[in-house]
Amino acid sequence: MPEGAPPTNLILLSTAVGLLVLLLLVSWGIARRLARIDLKLADLSVRMDGESSAPTVSETSPGGAFESFLSEDASRRSLPKAEQFAAYRRWRQEKGLNWSNS
Repeated sequence: MPEGAPPTNLILLSTAVGLLVLLLLVSWGIARRLARIDLKLADLSVRMDGESSAPTVSETSPGGAFESFLSEDASRRSLPKAEQFAAYRRWRQEKGLNWSNS
């Protein structure tokens, strides 16, 4: 074996240390990202607690929101089903009963 070649044990040891450092850096980055996600979720839950999420009277009434929609205007009952549902969707949008996409 030539005198200038490093011993195999030294190569293995330096490779193991390098991989350990790399593993520590990756795990530190993951921990940072998880901490940021946790902070965002905590902030979101605080904001959501402040908002009223109780169902409205039209949502909890025996016939539900659709029955409230029909009872507001008697002529809606005589519409064909397709037109009733189209008007109901518009009514829900106007009343703010639809889920937002944000």
